[in-house]
Amino acid sequence: MKEGWERTATAATLPTHELKALIQQVFPGKTVAYAEALGTGLSNTNYRIHLEGHRDPYVVRIYRSGAETARKEHAIHQLVRRKVPVADFLYMDTSRSVFDGAWAVLEWKDGTLLRDVLRQDELAETIEAAEAVGAVLARIHSFPFADSGFFGDKLAIAQPFPMNRETFLAFMENSLFHNRCGQWLGEQVTDQLWTACLMYGPLLSAIREQPVLVHADFNGLNLLMQPGTGGMGVSAVLDWEFAFAWSRYADMGNLLRYEQPGSSFGQAFLASYEAHSGSKLTRHWLLLAKLEDLIALSDMLNHATIMTPRRVADLKRLIGGTLSFLQRYEVT
Repeated sequence: MKEGWERTATAATLPTHELKALIQQVFPGKTVAYAEALGTGLSNTNYRIHLEGHRDPYVVRIYRSGAETARKEHAIHQLVRRKVPVADFLYMDTSRSVFDGAWAVLEWKDGTLLRDVLRQDELAETIEAAEAVGAVLARIHSFPFADSGFFGDKLAIAQPFPMNRETFLAFMENSLFHNRCGQWLGEQVTDQLWTACLMYGPLLSAIREQPVLVHADFNGLNLLMQPGTGGMGVSAVLDWEFAFAWSRYADMGNLLRYEQPGSSFGQAFLASYEAHSGSKLTRHWLLLAKLEDLIALSDMLNHATIMTPRRVADLKRLIGGTLSFLQRYEVT
């Protein structure tokens, strides 16, 4: 699950005195006992901050993408916080008056990454985690939007674009024949993948569903799990910077990217998602999820370089697996 992936941009680092200066804006007169960088993120930079006299730590989040991303993430937290577990924003600053960039202080959420829960390979915990994740994703997808596209101010759709065959094929054609994705894959795989896209792309227009809130990075690195009296639960959904209004199958494809079809986790997730969403998915849901995730995988490969060899190798393997799935799939 993105094991050993290199960053495509250098992580922001803050000297201790700068971190202390930020904290003084939120907690005047308080002393930072110690701070540590959190290493799972591949985009923004997060520090866990411990203050003297405070039992619980806090998270200082530095936004690589700037003020627009910070404001979007804050707005999404405010939208979903009553239905979806998220870390509350305690403070946000996009003014650049204290620090040259957007930053925020959020509450600390206890838990274990879903990735690490699955690594333990305990069937009972895997099923419990899958059921909890299915329930949370159903709640995320309960927020509908009139149009699909990228968010602007106050979560209005600033860049609309349709969820259909034409959008899919236009993106894949550019990625495969005019961008780095095709260069990394090589001519033979590129041609085979394009053939599969032409074959199954029309299904994206045939399935008519309302756009919903999509996390767009919904996977084991952004889901904190915590055991409770009712079993394993989700304590927080992290990192909403890529969220937009789109097809719910995009999140499913991301979540199940490293799962084999029919896995215990996948089956338990699906049953829970359908139960909590109140609707049964189309029988081609996994195909739709694979096609949506193919967009994400191709986009990441477009941005890969010779300086990110582990990222490239994993993405090529994942796309190869998707191609094999598409070549075996039969639409009936």
